Amino acid sequence: MTQIKIWEQIDINSGFDVYSEINEYEEIIHKLKNQEIHPERFKGYRLTFGTYGVRHHGEGIHMQRIKIPSGFILSEQLRQIASIVEKYVGSQHAHLTTRQDIQLHFIKIDDIPTILRLLADVGITAKEACGNSVRNITSSYLSGINPEEYFDVLPYAIFCTRYFLRHPLSSTLPRKFKITFSESEQDLAYSRIHDIGCIAQIQKNGNDLQYGFKVYVGGGLGSVPMTAYPLFDFVSVSDFYPLAEAILRVFHKYGTEERKNRNRARMKFLIARIGFENFKDLVIKEFISLKNFRRINNELEKYVQDFPLPAPTKNGRSDGPINTSRIKLPLYSNYDFEKDALWNTFIKKYTIKQKQDGYFALFVKPPLGNLNAEKLNIIANFSDSYGAGYVRITPTQKLLIPWIEEKFLKDAFHFLKENKFIGEETEAMQEIVSCPGAFSCRLAVTHPYNFAEHIGKNIDELHGLRIHISGCPNSCGQHHIGDIGFFGASLKVDGKLSPHYVVLLGGNVFYQSNRIGQVIGKIPALNAHLFVKDIVQLWNEQKLDGEKFYEFVDRIGIDTFRKLLIKNSTVEKDNYDYFHEPGIESEFKMEAESRGECAGSLLDIMAINLYDSIRNIYEAEDDIKAKNWSAVKEKCLDSILKCAKMYVYLEGIEPTSEDEILNEFVERINIKHWLCNDWSDIKEKYFIWKYSSDNEINAIEILNYTKEFVKDSDKSYMRLLPNLKIMECAKITEDNND
Repeated sequence: MTQIKIWEQIDINSGFDVYSEINEYEEIIHKLKNQEIHPERFKGYRLTFGTYGVRHHGEGIHMQRIKIPSGFILSEQLRQIASIVEKYVGSQHAHLTTRQDIQLHFIKIDDIPTILRLLADVGITAKEACGNSVRNITSSYLSGINPEEYFDVLPYAIFCTRYFLRHPLSSTLPRKFKITFSESEQDLAYSRIHDIGCIAQIQKNGNDLQYGFKVYVGGGLGSVPMTAYPLFDFVSVSDFYPLAEAILRVFHKYGTEERKNRNRARMKFLIARIGFENFKDLVIKEFISLKNFRRINNELEKYVQDFPLPAPTKNGRSDGPINTSRIKLPLYSNYDFEKDALWNTFIKKYTIKQKQDGYFALFVKPPLGNLNAEKLNIIANFSDSYGAGYVRITPTQKLLIPWIEEKFLKDAFHFLKENKFIGEETEAMQEIVSCPGAFSCRLAVTHPYNFAEHIGKNIDELHGLRIHISGCPNSCGQHHIGDIGFFGASLKVDGKLSPHYVVLLGGNVFYQSNRIGQVIGKIPALNAHLFVKDIVQLWNEQKLDGEKFYEFVDRIGIDTFRKLLIKNSTVEKDNYDYFHEPGIESEFKMEAESRGECAGSLLDIMAINLYDSIRNIYEAEDDIKAKNWSAVKEKCLDSILKCAKMYVYLEGIEPTSEDEILNEFVERINIKHWLCNDWSDIKEKYFIWKYSSDNEINAIEILNYTKEFVKDSDKSYMRLLPNLKIMECAKITEDNND
């Protein structure tokens, strides 16, 4: 009798004939090649199978995203992916994403059906890994072993994958939709940056304990980050699924306006448009209706009870299959690794004590989140020999191997050293989170891989600081939630483009915080590592015991960091490297295949203009002292134009000339009272100053005027509402008087 595989027991496909689906996809590919289907129609179809176009390639080469629900992947599945990487993947590596997926870069379109069948053979699907669908449903990588947990949410998250995979609403949504689960208040799955975020809860129901979730809705990063609203403090586990469907229904039904603009089609924009309370009322109405015919109590209870999570001993899940491949005795128990300088680093950063006595979980961090076929096989074998035969992908692009007995820790340390997962790269390099950027993505502006390597080569240790890098404003590297975040940008200098990064500070969404990183300006890619180095030094010198970095930023003050940014932003314009990204020989040029300044990136565009203007003021004050009048004029005029432009863009228009920008500002913006002062003379003054010679102008007058305008703009930007409107200054005054 054939033994049932674990992935067959989990059965995320609910018995669906996956192979017929893949056969249909293959037929569509043939139709494309025979010019029987429009390329744009094929594009929409392939995206539902997780197949993306890639940079510098036509329809013949693609990136294949693989859904790994909750990042839970068995060793046998890892081996299958290793085989695929070796045979079919042009990049020769698998990339771990911040959403617990795996991406395979540079695959021939003709090979994709074969790859999908090989994945299906081990219970993996790519269905709805992309497109306007319920994307990969994630959960905390520590669930099941976390000492702080209420209960293990993994079975509930996998059941949610089953519930929505191929759901009638799932791939016809206005935009992508993301759901996550956390087992504790620590919230390692980042609930508040998801469309639906769930935190495990337990409450008493008479003499019984009832499992349920605290539910958040309407979060998301992307170009316009918003954190989720608390919807319910407690929803029972069986009620959660009809509730989640009710939320999808409301999004589907009422997101009509959002569909008109892809860059504003996430659920967070629907909530901003109709208001949270109205949204909640609509959800409750749908929820009450759905509860009457979505009765899943028995199905859910049986699924969770029978969920075959492997465990090495009865100390784990007593109903889980035992991993019989585990070795019995350690190989390196007599080695004196404690004298190795890396041992303490290993214990502190690469291991975590499980709630089960005597067991540890091991972190493996491949640089840039990339693993070749050999490393995938090595990790799969180690998981079988020392763990429970599975690993978890984390949002920080690590692999977690749980269920390692304490007596095997020296073996684990040897494993990391032997396979160059520790000690080869700097510790800084090991900790950086990075999307592929322009390595493969059509939207990217810069190459985060190279930037991460550049930081790693120049900084040994980050001392706990979390760095997140994205190649564009879309936040695939989750730059908004890092202690230090970067996303790719550019700056035109003397007619040439220089690679830059926009800098954000103080992001943090642990423990359900709603702290999104604050944009403080732009820095040349060449010098960005120097800025990081200065922050690491400042952090080491001035942090308090137990202080989080965002608390440190608040205590030290954002101006301190702006000054460090300014200090490291100066580069001689004739410097050859100023126009090259680190590690790239060719001169930098904008090759993104999509507009960067779309409505979706509007907030970051506004912030960049504002903080560039603030930097100009800092520098102009020094120019005053140096009596460098022409520099004062240049920087002040630039600040005036940037601040005016950021509000004009908010109106949905994009004038390009100075005259048009200032005209629109005076005629459209000034009369709205978004700013607290009257700036109706700004255009007249701008052109008087622009065409005046240096000895005809009063530099201090220009600086004082501009400083007030920038200050007024800064305060106005702080009044930006979720619906992308600005509360009038007059309204603020009235409220204060009340």
